[in-house]
Amino acid sequence: MKLLLASALLAAVTADRADDLVSSMTLEEKISYLGGRGMGTYPEDGWYVGTVYALDRLDIPALLYNDGPQGFRDDARPGTTTAFPSGLNIAATWDTEMAALWGDKMGKEFFDKGANVMLGPGLNVARVPVNGRNFEYMSGEDPVLGATLVPHVIEKAQAHKILANAKHWVNNNQETNRGSMSSNVDERTRYEMYYPPFQAAIDAGVGSFMCSYNKINHVYSCENPETLLTDLKGNMGFEGYVMSDWGATHSPSLMEGLDQEMADSDFMNFDNLKDMPIENIDASVKRILKPFIDVGAFDITENEQADRSIYNNVTNDEHFQAARTIAANSHVLLKNDNDVLPLGADFWNSDINVAMFGTQAASPAIGGQGSGRVDAAWTPSPLDTFKARAAGGDYGADSDKVSYYGDPMSDDDIAEMKDAAEAADVCFFWLSTMSGEGGDRDSLSLDNDVHVASVAEHCKKSVVVVTTPGAALLPWSDAVDAILVNFMPGCASAFATMDVVLGDVNPSGKLPITFPATENQEGFTEIQYPGLDDAENVTYTEGWSFGYRFYHQHQENPNFFFGEGLSYTTFDLIKATVSGQSIKVGLKNSGKATGSAVPQLYLQMPEECDEPLWMLKKFAKVSIDAGEETIVEFDLTDRDLSIWDVDNDVFEKCTGDATVRISFSANFNDDGSYIEKELTIV
Repeated sequence: MKLLLASALLAAVTADRADDLVSSMTLEEKISYLGGRGMGTYPEDGWYVGTVYALDRLDIPALLYNDGPQGFRDDARPGTTTAFPSGLNIAATWDTEMAALWGDKMGKEFFDKGANVMLGPGLNVARVPVNGRNFEYMSGEDPVLGATLVPHVIEKAQAHKILANAKHWVNNNQETNRGSMSSNVDERTRYEMYYPPFQAAIDAGVGSFMCSYNKINHVYSCENPETLLTDLKGNMGFEGYVMSDWGATHSPSLMEGLDQEMADSDFMNFDNLKDMPIENIDASVKRILKPFIDVGAFDITENEQADRSIYNNVTNDEHFQAARTIAANSHVLLKNDNDVLPLGADFWNSDINVAMFGTQAASPAIGGQGSGRVDAAWTPSPLDTFKARAAGGDYGADSDKVSYYGDPMSDDDIAEMKDAAEAADVCFFWLSTMSGEGGDRDSLSLDNDVHVASVAEHCKKSVVVVTTPGAALLPWSDAVDAILVNFMPGCASAFATMDVVLGDVNPSGKLPITFPATENQEGFTEIQYPGLDDAENVTYTEGWSFGYRFYHQHQENPNFFFGEGLSYTTFDLIKATVSGQSIKVGLKNSGKATGSAVPQLYLQMPEECDEPLWMLKKFAKVSIDAGEETIVEFDLTDRDLSIWDVDNDVFEKCTGDATVRISFSANFNDDGSYIEKELTIV
């Protein structure tokens, strides 16, 4: 009770302070906060991507915005910040501690670089597997996954006296024609499938939102009163401010719910807004100022400010090691026949020969392209990392135990690879593909992987490491022994992969997205993607039936299901019990090594609720020693058991008979892979 009273008192104080500032501002000063300035305007030689100038008269500092969702982007000073793993990697950890570590270290770098708004995290749910920005988003294909992780990012980042920014609001689920296409999606689908990660960010106190380029139901996102006023600021209770994506404003949209145009005031300027109702102008300015006051961004001490500068080099070994830890924990082990991994700590001490295939080994891709790109100070390559470890020396040491072959360009190259494979004790195939902002992927195929199956036939042991910005086709998966997926793993990826393959880190990542068996296995039509009328309309006719929910509904099998991921140990689920809305399940480490399991609770709602056949509702990441047992408890809230009532604009609790499945993935093909219990919702 004391804590609640203290929070209420603090909120009242910051609201009063914001009111005092607004009441002291002239109309010109107020409107200057409703439109920003773009790149290169502050400081004198740039480079923050967005700026609102300081109001020295009232001791209000400049508002300094910067990309992005996986590290501070500084194109003018490349290498001065840490290229952290992507948002999709955070989703792959299924780990709130990794989310908190990510938010903490990124927030620290933004603060030290002098910014006070971090343009991230990205929260959109992955609807379209080929979406070019899926790597940026920490929800994967499930709203509960994103909603569980994002509060830990928000709280840790904003503890550094900066604002986080939840983006891209909303239904920005593809890059194809993003500036003109309309995402046509019904209200219930929005609330149940696409809003929950954003709602979780609101509940965690996020200070700002960014509206997206696309239209929703034929109205641009940044001037859409239904999604901005009725949904976001109304039903969802968001009290912070909404900025536009850079160039996503099409009109002076103050009355429709937009608070600030970025990066330039082409529409939200004095001439267009001076005759708007003053109460609306005041409300938006207060929405902008209050979150900065709440997090302490207007109360930076002189000592703190003296150490902050865009010119700082803020990357360091501590942050590199944090990136390494996060990357290692986001590696997903999809296959491990005959326990070829881990190689073991003594592997390099033996008389062995390792063959490494693929240019990704020598010149690794570590992150996607676009506004989320970060140029790393140092990107160790897998090839040099392996050589140094084999030589028993520091990075840069050489070893003849490791041979390297780039991507094959001819039949002769493939023949040479086969000879090398015959001579090797272990073959490593390093595969990748890339995507970025502004366009979707042409396909889910990886680059230059057609040789894998034929060369793997000649390997004693074969391991494939896949770096990908989203789902990928793995047509050679039956031909190799082990598959590791590390998504867009950041600057320390080579060290992280080494940690995993040697067994220094037991892999615990799980797929945040389904890996299909074929291109467009979900059967998106032209109505759904990319849309008819020259891709101007995309209609979400599938509702909730995308990702693993599609495969359950249509009884189809992808290559690998959402939630899948192996460990170097084994886990068993033991008897589950249900008491009211609480479900307890026993978890045992039945293997020989300490590891982390991720029990996942899927719910089949009462039939009359018209919900997905199975829907993730809860999960927990649990570390447990070999041979040990523990109890995992899942408490379902009323919200977990509710559907959106479009007539009354509320979540209404379902009642009736439901079914719970607790498993280690969404793959229910093996009856022994899950425990099923009945649940009566009252």
